[in-house]
Order: sequence, then structure tokens, then C-alpha cells
Amino acid sequence: AKRAGGRKTKDPNAPKRAMSAFFFWMQENRDKLKKPGMGVADVAKAAGAEWGKITDKVKWEKKAEEDKKRYEKESSAYKEGNNAGKVTKKVAKK
Repeated sequence: AKRAGGRKTKDPNAPKRAMSAFFFWMQENRDKLKKPGMGVADVAKAAGAEWGKITDKVKWEKKAEEDKKRYEKESSAYKEGNNAGKVTKKVAKK
């Protein structure tokens, strides 16, 4: 199914994408970086600068690898039509 803009609509039953190591780190450190009056873009810029300074990223890279495995497993199950444990599709009422 396509939307008015020509792009495909996202299937709500599709598994969520795997998060990168940066996003796992960001979850833990967002509150430390965020200051009053900072917009989302400002927080992201500050986070990117801090992430670049970190030398030992093993902890978050491991989490990202585990999440990638989860995504691949859920994605293959979804593609096979075996989306057990996921939200079922809503049927349009006629």
C-alpha cells in the first residue's frame, strides 16, 4: 500500500530496527548532556562530540551486537509470516 506522497506505509507489525552503539550510549547519557534551553539538535551535537572523545566503546558495541541479533531473528520470523508475540494486523472494517 502506498501513501499519497508515493512512499510505502510502514507495517506496524514489522520489528523495530536494531539500535547502534551510539544510541545505547545516548540513552544512558542524555540527561547528563541535556541542559535547559537546549533543543534536540543541540543535544545531538553535544552527544556526537562526547561520543567522539570516548575510546572504550566495547560496552555499547556489545549491546548493539546483541540488539542486531535480536532484530535479525525477529526480522526473519516476520518475513516468514511467523510474527508470534507481535501486534496483529488491524483488519479494516467494512
